[in-house]
Amino acid sequence: MMTCTEQSLYYRQWTVPRFYHMDSSNRTEGRTDNFHPRRLLLSGPPQVGKTGAYLHFLGLLSRMLIRLMEVDIYDEEDIHCTAQVDGSQYHPPNAIWPNTDVIKTMPFDYTIHDPKYDDISIVYCPGFRADGHCMRQEDVYLRRRTARIKLSKYAAYNTYHHCEQCHQYLGFNPRYQMFESTLHAFTFTHLLLGEEIQLYFIIPKSKEHYFSFSHPGGQLESMRLPLTSDWSPDCIKSPIFMPTTGRHEHGLFNLYHAMDGASHLHILVVKEYEMAVYKKYWPNHIMLVLPTVFNGAGIGAAHFLIKELSYHNLELERSRRLEGGSPAGDVWPFIILADDSCVMWNAVDNDKLSCPAERAVSLKQVLQHMEACPDLAQYSLCGIRKWNSRGLTGIKRWEPFSRGHVHDFLLLSVDRSQNIQYDQNRFTCHDVDFTLRLHSAGLLVCKFNNFSVMKKQIAIGGYRTFIIKTKMTDVSTSVGPSQYICAPDSKHLFLASPAQLLLEKYLQHTSQKLFPLSTKNYTHPVLSVDCYLNLGPEVTVCFVSSRPHCVNINTAGLLFSGLLLCFPDTFVTSGFLKKFTFLKGATLCVISADRSSLRQTVGRLELEEQWRFRLSDEFQTANAKEDRPLYFLTGKHI
Repeated sequence: MMTCTEQSLYYRQWTVPRFYHMDSSNRTEGRTDNFHPRRLLLSGPPQVGKTGAYLHFLGLLSRMLIRLMEVDIYDEEDIHCTAQVDGSQYHPPNAIWPNTDVIKTMPFDYTIHDPKYDDISIVYCPGFRADGHCMRQEDVYLRRRTARIKLSKYAAYNTYHHCEQCHQYLGFNPRYQMFESTLHAFTFTHLLLGEEIQLYFIIPKSKEHYFSFSHPGGQLESMRLPLTSDWSPDCIKSPIFMPTTGRHEHGLFNLYHAMDGASHLHILVVKEYEMAVYKKYWPNHIMLVLPTVFNGAGIGAAHFLIKELSYHNLELERSRRLEGGSPAGDVWPFIILADDSCVMWNAVDNDKLSCPAERAVSLKQVLQHMEACPDLAQYSLCGIRKWNSRGLTGIKRWEPFSRGHVHDFLLLSVDRSQNIQYDQNRFTCHDVDFTLRLHSAGLLVCKFNNFSVMKKQIAIGGYRTFIIKTKMTDVSTSVGPSQYICAPDSKHLFLASPAQLLLEKYLQHTSQKLFPLSTKNYTHPVLSVDCYLNLGPEVTVCFVSSRPHCVNINTAGLLFSGLLLCFPDTFVTSGFLKKFTFLKGATLCVISADRSSLRQTVGRLELEEQWRFRLSDEFQTANAKEDRPLYFLTGKHI
């Protein structure tokens, strides 16, 4: 009796395709048996049920293939949609470009509408009507509403997608050896940090034409940027940066189909300890490796370094172009900051606004449309809508462009936003904080509502996954938010998590106790100076900037229930704070890097004149001294 392998070898003698058959050339390189890897042989004695088994197998295979063509997409309606200031129509519904003069007259929408931020503090805006809705969630992105959507031909894919068109894109190029890439150091001095920053680029041989190297020596000098006047129907001008962590298999880094054949510069931004595994799974992708000190950092650090590197590179490219005789100001100043879960893109059909509908489009079409905006140089930050199945249904007034918060898929001018940095220490809500500071500086933010992005649910990895554990790793214990802080010099269970993360999580979960007068009290928000921090959904935050010539909301007649000062700099003065009025018993919270600067801040701002402090009101994050805890002091308004 023959074994299964012997039967297979025997019967396959008659399964070799003849020269005239379409499969005659389908041989797998490197295999001695010449059996096609996707050709199956079903053998058995007569009347045993081969036909039924074959049909059943085809049914299973069909369902499996259909399942592979569908993904879970976040399908949630915008939150806090009662925040419209008025019912004015600013742009014609079928407008394809924003009018800069019109955009400047539009009120900035301070309210956050992205459903992923359903559990954060509302940003105070005079025209907003609070609906009383608030939701406190843990791991909110794992419990959000999704819909199963079939992938379009313009989808982005993870490492499990294999098709013959993608082979060269993924690194299967006969001209280059597999994994053939080089590591290049790139160093620049950052004035704000006062120190040199050294990053590393992993550049495949097939992508070296995107960079400029010194001769001789081959040292990396800069990343090549096009001119503003350059245009090609098969090219994207903006470099695409995609920060990622823990998603080497599941991140959507294959943009071959999404780009519809367009040439583009795509850079994965990875942490140093994950460099090897990302390089293994994506050998033909350019990677920017963050410094070792940022291994435990959050998304704020990644965006901070991307933006600062891009501005430094812009200056280098301007110098290089000047040497070549081109005007320095003509170098393209925009970059793309994209989330690693963006899977598909859609566009509103302007010809059918009487019956609004969205259609799938390529990422190439979205980017080329935005890059072709006549007044794009006037904008500091642009973004697009988040998709939901409700779409445009029920919208009485369609506004193709708006001013407000943008998330997950950003077109950023590193030139116009030069003086506004992402907070490198932030783990949560860094984009909300950045957008508020950008707007307060008088810079334009525009959302292209004619486009929307679909985000795939990826339950693995990502920058929203936080692990808070004790330094005693052999002790298994759950740590509640109240244990994230302690009194200075006290005996307490120290935690092995960054101080900034502990502070942000503590404020998010316990601020209703820290700011008792602010809880569910929209008309008396907490005043937050130069910084947005999430104080939980029960507390409203009013953001103001202390910078000269800044744009702030009118706070006349507004009584605040608290004051939050997070690392206040010299622009914050006692005279500036005296412009605001507080309820009796309002809470003050001052945050500093150490106890000495905490006391200096209290003295410099003359806080003891209006606020009462007690020794027991001083706290620190639950970190050991070598982990540099943060300190904060609370007080009550007299």
